This record gives sequence, C-alpha cells and structure tokens, in this order.
Amino acid sequence: MSLSKSSRTATGIPPSTTDATPAPQAAPERPATPEEPTPTPLTGSGDAPASSTEPGSAPRSGRRRVVLLGAAVAAVVVALAAAVVVVVRPDTGTETATVADALTGGTFPTAPTAAWSLEPSSVVPGPDSYFFNPLFGEQDYERPGAIVDGERTFLAARDGSTRSTTIAAVDATNGTVEWTHVIDNFGGCANATLDGQLPCIDRGSTPGSSSVQFLDASTGSVDSTHEVAAYVGAVYVSGSDLYVSGWDQDAEASVISKGTIDDPTASWSRSYPDDRCSIAGNGDSSTFDVVGNVLVKMSGTSVVADTADGDLVISNTGYSYPLGGRAVMTNRCPDSPSSGEFTPAIVSSDGLTTATPYDAPIAYTFVADADPSAPFLYRGGGALDPVTGDLRWARPDLADKTSEAAMIGSTIIVPSGDRTEALDVATGDTLWTAPRYGATVDATDGRAFLSTADSTLAAFSLEDGSELWSVPLSPVDQRGGTLVPAGDGLIYAGSDALRRFDPTGPPAAAVAAGDADAGSSDSSDSYVTACGTPPTFTPTEVATDSGALVVTMELRATCPAGDVLSSNAMRLSITRGGANVASALFDMSETPLAIPGSDTTGSASSGGGNISVQQSFRFPVGSFWLPPDSSTGSTRGSTSAGTRYVVDCDRGKSAGARAQLGSDVEPVTASAPAEPATGTSESAAFDALRAIANADRPVILRDLGERWVPQLSSKKPGLVADGTTWNNSSTLAEHLDLRLKYPNVKLMWSGEWSVFSFSDFWVTAAGVTFSDPAGANRWCDQNGLDADHCFAKLISATHPIAGSTASR
Repeated sequence: MSLSKSSRTATGIPPSTTDATPAPQAAPERPATPEEPTPTPLTGSGDAPASSTEPGSAPRSGRRRVVLLGAAVAAVVVALAAAVVVVVRPDTGTETATVADALTGGTFPTAPTAAWSLEPSSVVPGPDSYFFNPLFGEQDYERPGAIVDGERTFLAARDGSTRSTTIAAVDATNGTVEWTHVIDNFGGCANATLDGQLPCIDRGSTPGSSSVQFLDASTGSVDSTHEVAAYVGAVYVSGSDLYVSGWDQDAEASVISKGTIDDPTASWSRSYPDDRCSIAGNGDSSTFDVVGNVLVKMSGTSVVADTADGDLVISNTGYSYPLGGRAVMTNRCPDSPSSGEFTPAIVSSDGLTTATPYDAPIAYTFVADADPSAPFLYRGGGALDPVTGDLRWARPDLADKTSEAAMIGSTIIVPSGDRTEALDVATGDTLWTAPRYGATVDATDGRAFLSTADSTLAAFSLEDGSELWSVPLSPVDQRGGTLVPAGDGLIYAGSDALRRFDPTGPPAAAVAAGDADAGSSDSSDSYVTACGTPPTFTPTEVATDSGALVVTMELRATCPAGDVLSSNAMRLSITRGGANVASALFDMSETPLAIPGSDTTGSASSGGGNISVQQSFRFPVGSFWLPPDSSTGSTRGSTSAGTRYVVDCDRGKSAGARAQLGSDVEPVTASAPAEPATGTSESAAFDALRAIANADRPVILRDLGERWVPQLSSKKPGLVADGTTWNNSSTLAEHLDLRLKYPNVKLMWSGEWSVFSFSDFWVTAAGVTFSDPAGANRWCDQNGLDADHCFAKLISATHPIAGSTASR
C-alpha cells in the first residue's frame, strides 16, 4: 500500500507521511453413442396433436433443483404413474451438494400453526376458484403444487368457468400476492426462473400459434415473447440454458431445442423420429429433465442426449427416466420386436453407460439423499449398486412396493400394505414397522418425515415411525396438496389454500448418510454429516504470514455423529478480551472439512468422547484488526500463554452435507471480510489502532527511542491522499500491510511523541534503528521506497521537532 505525496511544509516533511502543520488537536473520539438426428426448429405452424403437452418430472438445473415426490415408474408396457409433487428451490452450492430439496431449513418437534394462508379467491375472485401447479404438463391435469424459487412462489389459479389461467407470484415470507398475469391458452411454465424471468407457454388462440412468454419475476410484466411451434409442450431451465420441447405429430418425432431467452433455438434444434420401439404410453408418462450433461425426454419417443449438441448418448431406447439427480435409467429395445426383452442401462450424468443391470431401477424418491454412492432401488424389492448395477441386497417380500419408497439418508421408508416399513440402506434389514396411515413422505427435517396424507399435516419419527403430531388441513382439499420446503419453513400448496408453516425448533441438521460400505471399520471410509449446531473452535496459535493473520484452531463436533463444515459463507468472528481481532467469511463448499464425533468409526469411538481436528484459517488484511501480542516483538502468539481468544461461528447454509474423515484440508483463506463481533468496522479499526499503539509504545521507548528509523506513513481520518479519503479502517489496513511486509514495524499516535508537529496522526515506522539519518534513508533506498513514502525520522518523547526529520 503506497503512501501519499503532497507539498512540503516548513519542516520539510510531506504532511501525508509525517507531521503536517494544522493546529494541534486532541486525540480523536472513538467513532461509532450418437445418432445424428435431423435438425428441426421448434417454430412454424401446424395443428397441435390431441395430446401435445409434456408433463414434466424431476426438473433439475445447475442453479436450482427440482425433486419429484411420490412418482411411480411403471413396468415396460405400462405408463408412468402421475402422482407428482414438484419442488423447486435455489441450489445451495455446486452440483456436488448432497442434501436434496425436501430437507427443511428448520425443525418441527411440535405442531406448527400457519404463519399465513392465502385462498384462491384472493387471486381469482369467485367461490369456485382454485389453485394448481403452473409447471408444464402438471397444469393440464390441474394437479396441486407450486414452483418455489427462493423467497417467491409461483402458482396458477382458475375460477372454474373459463380456461383462462392466472399466474400469481406470492412472497413466501408473508403471503403477499406480488403480481398476477393472465394467459388465456395456458400451456405451463418452466421449472425455474432464468435471469430473473419465468418462461411460460401460451398456446395461442388460433390453430398453429404458440409462444413462450418471459415474465419478469419481480413484476409479472411480459419482457419478451418468442413464437414457437404449436406442438411445444415443455419449457425447461437448466442453469443459464433454456430448452423447449414437443411432439411433432406430423413428423412423428420428438423435437428439442436449446437456447436462451433471446433465442430459444440459439444453440441447437434436433428432431428424434419415432423409428424405434418407443412405448410412450399416455400423457402421464411424459418426462423432460436434465441430469448433469444429459437430457432425458420421454414423450412420443425416448431421448437420452448430450446437452452440448443434442447427440444421442445411447440409441434405440424404449423408455427412459431420471434417477434423482444422479443418473438416467433407460432401456434398450429388444433385438427382436417379438421377444419383448428390454435391456436396462444406467447412464451417468456425464453420459457414460456405467451399468446394464439385470433389472431396471425405479425412480423412487430422494428426500434427503446424503450419499452419492447410495443404491438404486428396483421393483423386485432390493437395491442395486449405482455404478456396477450389481445386487447389493434383496427383499422380494417388498416387490412392487418400493416404487412408493423414499430414501432419507441411511433409511428407506416403504409404504407396505397396511403398514409402513423402514429399511436400512446398507443391508435392507427392517428397522421398524408402523401403521400405514400417513406413510407418504413429502419432506423431512432430519428428525421426522412430514406427510400431507388425508388432508392432514403430520410428522412421523424416523426412529420408530410413531406419529409425533398432526394438524388438520382444512378446508379439505378435494384434489389433495403438496408440501414444499421454503427457506427454513414449509409451504403447503393445495387446491383450496396456500399456507406457510414456520419451524418450531432449531435449524435442521443434515440427514446422516448411509455408507455404501457399511460395517467397515476403516476410518478412511467413514463419513460425517452436518450437525445442527456449530462445532467449538479453540484457537491454539495465532500467527501472521506475508499477508494475513493465521489462526490455527482445534475444532470439536457438538454432535456425537460428528460434523462437516461445507457452507460457502461460514462466518468466523474472533475477539480477545472483548476486543475485535478478526471477522471474515470462508467458503468451505469446495473442500468440506470433516470433524469426527464420539459415534464415528475409528479412534473417535474407541477413545471415548469426541476428538478434534486442527485447521488453520487465514484472515487477509482488511478482515482482521489486531495482530498477535506486539509487546513481545513476535508475530506469533500461543493462546496457552494466558491470552484467551473467543471464536463465534455462524456456519451458514451447508452447500454439501457429507465429507470423509481423514481428508486433508489446506489452510483456508477468507473469501470476504465480515462485520466485527461488536460495533462497526470503523469503530473496531479505531479500537485496534489505539490498542496497537498502546502495546507498541513501551517497545518503542525501549528499543527505538533516540534512534533514527525509516518512517513509512502517517494518516488520519479525512486526509485525502493517493486518491483515497482515509479513515480508521483504511489506515489500519495500510499499517497491518506494512507490519506484515517489513521488519518490526510499529505504530505511534503522534500526540504522544515530541518530534511530531501534529498531534492527530497515526504514524507507522519500521523498527530498524540507525545512529544517523543516512542509514535510515539508505534502508528506504534498499527497499525500493521513494522519498514521499519513506524517510529518516528520529523517535523521541523529549527531542524537539526541529532536526528530527531528514528528507531524501
């Protein structure tokens, strides 16, 4: 950090670097395998087929995820089941995040009451109005549901007397209707917003006319409209990409285009003819989804293609569907049409065929999938390895029942006849059974699974299946309803009401993962998941390097199962004796830090009690205020020598909830400064400057007094120099930068020393001493500092101002 240059004063010293001469002032006050389909654009005219819609399933994008709850996958020649709940939430990090969208942000140990409730008549006046899901495909069947995008909820409403549809945006925090927009020939909306706009299909009032309207998510105004082919029935968002898709009845082909808001067909447009053994079934079997680099479409014909160019990644498939957000399940057509023998294949998210299992996995619900190696379930009752397709375990007694199953961490919940059964993910063993009622799994808070069966919101223990509480959802929704996590709470999206329920307990903890190698005693195969409360941080050493304060800490989990730090905005604030030391945000999402607990395998359990891990955190200049104890003249400080540092942690929202024990994490550098634990950054900077000067004063008197030193800077609040209006924060940052760069740098308050003509400057000097000014100025030359940013200064509490400065 450079020092300022300005005109000389009578004493021959630059005022911005030493002692300018306004009237003396008192000390300042403390401030407050690819086929080549023929491209066919999704524009033009033509009559729409009798069933031109494409009901969606499990949309997923790079920025947002969609989870389909309760979807059943049919046998080879049977249409896919249509009981679908669509949940859209912002992604908490990268695609490696392992907590699914049905995990709530808060816990519900006791029954909640509705924070707010919205009736359809508030959107569309009339006694017969009702809500339904605006998602493409879902809207044709008027299934209940909503699209939750951050703190905004999108839903559709009608009054029963017209086919006109009103799209409404509702503030999920307070239930306020932000805007409404009417589409006369509504064809559904996308799974998520794109650049602040919600794409929706308008099928047009005349045959052959359809368009995609882009609605401003904040106002509902139509920002732009693009004409598309009349058969377009799906519009889908994945990251920054837009897809439109439909079944061209005249060409007997599926058509998919990829593009942007400006041009929905900008990247590519492909036609996939129905020249294979497609078994699309009826409209209920339709699917459009993106899983990593692979898109899967099932309507009219089966398509599993590369998102980059639309090339097929696997050809000659009969039917396909996504397996959560991890893979795509497809079936190759039989060599002989008469044989009817399909070959299952699992396609990974990068487009590789990883396994050809003997039976096809089913699209069971991932409610809180905390383990990417968790098995796939199959209709025959059992679990398949997700990579090899090998059978891990079998439960033939549950054949055709696992299609309604839900995996919550290490537990599989299976509705089974007149009871609900819980299975261990690793072994398939029964953990408990409970009555059948309330067995649907709509969400989980990590302790219980939540259900909306029979128009009742109820919670059931994950430990034994017992009912913990229930709340009637009245009026009774004739079409049912869905449960959607939103922030730390829940939104119930029914046909007769939209309601929010806030948590009644502390923040939710991530659900413990089911280890694929269960039973292994090797701690290197042990994983831990996030705890509901932060771990304890005990500093063991505070040091500095060339540009930061480095605090090494002992971290100890507060949960017996251990903990993992994986947020992209974890805040650590450190104080010492009540004074602010450092505060910054740390991004732990790329390399999560695992912390063992007393229940984790290996030495943690054998030794009894929690064990700790050591981790270093770097606070760059600008994110810390106090260096280690300067009275010792050392840049390192041991916290065992009587100095007590207190660490406050706000762990932030986990971007991933699972990490392997024993994995090394390098020292983590803060991604951004944060506000101090007490006061403001400016007041914390003033307190730090004062504390540093107080600590340095006796050292200066002892080691630098009556000696010549290189003076490096002097600043005060309000000074304009080097293009900066200086304040306490910038002055402290400059001092700390110099302190870390040069030897034994010290800080002085000019009013406490007799050699400065101004009493209100913070003065920084290098603590290298010389018997004459020539030596100090030579040091400036040797370190490449010009005359305006380094010169000789005599340090004294008694020497007069005259003769105490030697310019270069």
